Amino acid sequence: MKGKLSYPFTKMIKRLLKNVSDQNKKIYVYFVIYTITAAIYPFFSVVLPKLLIGELSLGSAATIRNIINIILGYLLLTSVFGFVQTYVKDFTYPQITRLRIDYIRDMFDKIVSVDYRYMEDATFFENNGRAMEATSSNNNGVEGVYHKLFETPPMLLTTLAFIVFVGMLNIFILLGLILNILVSMWISRRVHNYRYNKRQALTHAERRKQYYYTTTHDFAYGKDIRIYSFKDRILNNYSKEISGYMNIHKMIANKQYALGFLGLITLLLSDAATYGILIYKTVNGMSIADFSMYLAAIVSLSLLMKTLIENISFTINEGQYVHDFYEFMDKDLGEKGGTREAIEDDTLEIEFKNVSFKYPNTEKYIFRNLDFKIKKGEKLAIVGINGAGKSTLIKLMTGLFNVTEGEILINGIPIKEFNKKELFSMFSVVFQDVNVIAYTIGENVACNSDKIDENRVLTALDKVGLGEKVKGFSKGLNQMMLKIIDENGTEFSGGESQKLAIARALYKDANMVIMDEPTAALDALAEAEIYENFSELVKGKTAIYVSHRLASTKFCDNIALFDNDGLKEYGSHEELMEKRGSYYEMFTIQGKYYNEGGLAYE
Repeated sequence: MKGKLSYPFTKMIKRLLKNVSDQNKKIYVYFVIYTITAAIYPFFSVVLPKLLIGELSLGSAATIRNIINIILGYLLLTSVFGFVQTYVKDFTYPQITRLRIDYIRDMFDKIVSVDYRYMEDATFFENNGRAMEATSSNNNGVEGVYHKLFETPPMLLTTLAFIVFVGMLNIFILLGLILNILVSMWISRRVHNYRYNKRQALTHAERRKQYYYTTTHDFAYGKDIRIYSFKDRILNNYSKEISGYMNIHKMIANKQYALGFLGLITLLLSDAATYGILIYKTVNGMSIADFSMYLAAIVSLSLLMKTLIENISFTINEGQYVHDFYEFMDKDLGEKGGTREAIEDDTLEIEFKNVSFKYPNTEKYIFRNLDFKIKKGEKLAIVGINGAGKSTLIKLMTGLFNVTEGEILINGIPIKEFNKKELFSMFSVVFQDVNVIAYTIGENVACNSDKIDENRVLTALDKVGLGEKVKGFSKGLNQMMLKIIDENGTEFSGGESQKLAIARALYKDANMVIMDEPTAALDALAEAEIYENFSELVKGKTAIYVSHRLASTKFCDNIALFDNDGLKEYGSHEELMEKRGSYYEMFTIQGKYYNEGGLAYE
């Protein structure tokens, strides 16, 4: 696959420099000091040999005092200039790192804010992986380009001075050096373009390799790997993915190796011209002192030009990823939504108007022409078989996905008009997949790290039956969860984790409460108790209970039964039982199960 091999380089550089102007203008002051000292420093190593050999060439006229003065002067000047440029560089680089870290913050904010549909699309990270990696290291991407922009100008000034100096000696020496450098630059670009064309394959291979790495390091997989002997399968697959990853890098290395022969030829031609012409001039009267000076100047120029071209090539090559990063940050990925603020001091009414929906990059419709209303203050149970679209319905009404056709209204307002963050603030949702984060218990409930209302947290935990357990920890609400960050962190059971998620929803106290099968890890008695208690806690709010079990239906105002064809039945428990349709059959079967299990089910 051919990649994009050109980009607006100047625009990218201007944007990086504007960021410096906006964030830390002092870097420009340090840059000026560094440029002056770093540009002058290389000349000392060229001038010293000439002065020293010139003095020694005087024979008996040479004096120890002059030799010592030359050496001491050299040591003093190189020490002062070397110290200043090194100190300024070391002082500035952490501040450049801060610029990159600020970009990481912005990128993380972008990633966690983009439209949720991208989070369920593996190709999203493959397509944008290299752009995201532009902030991942000190040595490449954004910070790498900043380093080269800081180091290159003094190098350029010194190089120009040496070019004039060597050109006045002999133009062919200069042309040989320039030819070698231009070929090296061409090789660098060719290799970069080849690597850039392989970027998606590299990201894809890296993602697959990383999956197996994560699997072997994640506590959650430990039991299954041992009990079901997954070890050999995982290691074999891991080895295959590593081989695939290395094969791509091998192709890139082979390309670089093949092109390197051309660079070797031009280097030999350049060296032959340099030494041949200098030897010829020395045989014809050039002094040894001048020979040493010109040789030092030519060697210095060769190294400077090589480094300069490497820096320029690096800046151009890595700048491509920086440009990709800026493009990614500038993309409208649905993170903002509309401009309308959240509805305050009112519960919600949700209306689906002729809604059809299919997931991105698929052809199968989950819903077709769905018309459906959830009234203000209504307690609605959404039931049905697995795969009927119950959780998808929740994703649509909370704005995680946009409808394919039709529209959804919240209190009569199209959902697309709401700002995404404002929209999310109106819902307290307990999803079937509970995510406990490696924070304290208090932070897990409050979803915040500061301004936590501890009394509200404890009240929410008491209401879900976790209050006594949390109070039993020596650190109370400050007890860390999981063992990833803190080896003394606590691990809740599946049922306790789901109760923690319910406490999180209670603490948020949003306009509308949704429970998306959050009790799957609880037994039937605990489930019924949670639902009944929760029903009391959400009085006055619109509340939705999603389940394939029917423990929630007996205290709900209405029940919506979904199957593979969409909304099949709607009404109160009594109405649907009298209808003797799918709900009646489901309820009868489950009721029989509960009765056999010792639980009377009305």
